[in-house]
Amino acid sequence: MEENPNRPDKFPESPLVPNIAPWQMSAPKVRVVLLALLSGCIFFALASTFLSQVIVSWGGWNENLMSGTLASDASTAERWQMRLLLGIRHFATFTVAGWLVVWMLYRGITRPRPNWADYLLARRAPRMSDAALGMVLLLVSVPLVLYLFQINKMLPIPDTFRELEAQANEALKALLHMDDWSELVGNLFLIALLPALGEELVFRGMVQQQLMRRIANPWQALAISAAIFSFFHFQFEGFLPRFLLGFLLGWLYWQTRNFWVPVIAHFFNNGVQVIAQYAWGDQETVIELENDVQVPWFVGLLSLFMVLAVMRVIISSSKEKATFF
Repeated sequence: MEENPNRPDKFPESPLVPNIAPWQMSAPKVRVVLLALLSGCIFFALASTFLSQVIVSWGGWNENLMSGTLASDASTAERWQMRLLLGIRHFATFTVAGWLVVWMLYRGITRPRPNWADYLLARRAPRMSDAALGMVLLLVSVPLVLYLFQINKMLPIPDTFRELEAQANEALKALLHMDDWSELVGNLFLIALLPALGEELVFRGMVQQQLMRRIANPWQALAISAAIFSFFHFQFEGFLPRFLLGFLLGWLYWQTRNFWVPVIAHFFNNGVQVIAQYAWGDQETVIELENDVQVPWFVGLLSLFMVLAVMRVIISSSKEKATFF
C-alpha cells in the first residue's frame, strides 16, 4: 500500500508555518482501553481454564488441581502439574491478554511503526542505579509490610474469604516444598517471573497509565491502581500489605518512567521469598513466618522513614538523569 503523501508530516517545512507537529493517531479513550483490557483478561482466563481442564482430563490428573487444591503431602508429580496449570492460567490472563490489548490499541500512535513498547516505556533498558534502588525500596519496606499484615488480620473479613485464603495458602505451602534445584527454578518462574511480567504489564502499564490520563492527581491514580492490584489477588487478609507493594511498584514506574524497573523490583520481591524458602527447607514456610512474626509499631514506623528516604534518593537520581540528558 502506497504511503499517503498528504499526511501533515510529509509537508515541506515552511518558514511561514513553524513548529508543525508530526502527524499522530489519536490515543484511544481511557474507558475503551480499560474495557478492552477487562474483556481480554476474562476471555483468556476462561480459555486457559478450559485448556487446563482438557490437560487434566487427558492426562488423568487429580481433578482437585483445577480448584487450586494441593495437599501438603502432594507428590513431586502433582506439584509440577499444579505449576503447569497455574502457569498457563497466569500467563494467558495477564501477559497474553495485556500485551494483545496494548499491541492492538497502541500501534503507530507516535511512530509509523508499531510502538507498544514506547507506550509501556519499555524500549530502553533501565539504569542499573534505578533497578538497584527499586530493589532496595522493597527491601526496606518489609517491616512495614509485615506490620500492615498484622493490622489487616484484625479487620473483619467474611469467613468464606478466610476459608478460600486458607486453601490458597495450603496449596502455596505445598508448592514451596522443593526437593531439588529444578523445583526452585520452576517456582522462580511461576511465583517471581510470570507475576513480574504479567502483573506489571496489566496493573502498571495499562491500569495505572490509563488512570493517570483520567485523574489529574497522580497520587490518587497510584492509590486506586494499587487498590485494584491488591483486590484482584482475591486474598483479603493480605490486602493492605499488597496495596503497599502495588503503590511502591507503581511509584517506581511513574518516577523512573521505565517499565523494567518495577518488573525487576517485583521479581526481586517474590524471588527472594522463594529462594529463602528453598534455603530453609521444611523447617518453616514463608507463610508461617508472616503469621508468627510480630513487628512492633516503632519498627514499622522506622521502615516507613526508610522507605521515604529511599524514595527521596530515587527522586534525586531521576533529576540528575533529566539534567544529564
